[in-house]
Amino acid sequence: MASNRKKGNVLENIALISYIGISMIIPIIGGVYIGRWVDNRFDTQPIFLFACIIIGVIVAFINLFKVATKDVKKKQRK
Repeated sequence: MASNRKKGNVLENIALISYIGISMIIPIIGGVYIGRWVDNRFDTQPIFLFACIIIGVIVAFINLFKVATKDVKKKQRK
């Protein structure tokens, strides 16, 4: 019984790590592609690229904060 609990806990941790990684990398990659597209469209080379990357990083950390506080709130309820 304890072995199943450990296996489930390991799988939950792997899922959480994957979720955090994906929720952080997608906004940054999206910012790169959107910034490059806008720069190519308006012929303003690095301006929108840097701005969208910064916005992507901010969104990624907001996602990370939401995930972290969700787990804290769950533990406080127990």
